[in-house]
Amino acid sequence: MRLFVSHDDMEWRRFKNGDVKALEGIYRSHIKSLINYGLRVTPDLNLVKDSIQDLFMELWRNRENLADTDQPKYYLFRALRNKLSRAATRQSFISEAEMQLSSNDLLTNPIELEILAREQEIQTRKTLQQLLDKLPRRQQEVIYLRFYHNFPYEIIASTMNMNYQSVLNLVQRALKTLRQAYFPATSPDPGKKV
Repeated sequence: MRLFVSHDDMEWRRFKNGDVKALEGIYRSHIKSLINYGLRVTPDLNLVKDSIQDLFMELWRNRENLADTDQPKYYLFRALRNKLSRAATRQSFISEAEMQLSSNDLLTNPIELEILAREQEIQTRKTLQQLLDKLPRRQQEVIYLRFYHNFPYEIIASTMNMNYQSVLNLVQRALKTLRQAYFPATSPDPGKKV
């Protein structure tokens, strides 16, 4: 039995009991992250917006049959991904377009840093974004969920309809690719004696 009930948990319960203001609160709390996540699944902004709208309408219609959750964000991400996947299947929507990671998602430097350090950080971010953009779509998605939303691997596996080990493998492959691209191994000079 939990002693602490989170704000999200209370709002979810109020929404399930028919409080439309609670649904609005859930929507306002999660809309930005839902749009950002949806754009990692598909670059079609209109499809993402329509899917989110449909999702919240379905939530309202089916509220009495929904399970209790103290993590509505995980529930919403999973439901949105399923909705986008179904829409993609219906439309035969297959896109290899690279996802753009918003600079708003990246950490900002403290004001106290020297200008040189700021410039270096900007260059590092730019390079990282370019490297992330080159990853396959599913690797970008798993990196986004793990490192930008701090989702546990179990939740990522559930959200992406993958098993736990596959998610770990996908993260490791993505990180290895990023490391190799960011810190390329210097190839030895063939004429140089070791």
